[in-house]
Amino acid sequence: MLLMFVVWLVVFIGIFRGWRWVPLLALANLAYTLLVLRIHMTDPIPLNF
Repeated sequence: MLLMFVVWLVVFIGIFRGWRWVPLLALANLAYTLLVLRIHMTDPIPLNF
């Protein structure tokens, strides 16, 4: 979860800095976020958001 937060922070900063590789990082992190949510939604002890 910490990795996901840090990478989204880098994406947010990269948008304003104009880094060209940010869209690829954002798509990769979106896939990672969905994977983590899918894993935790099927867990018998779900995360409390």
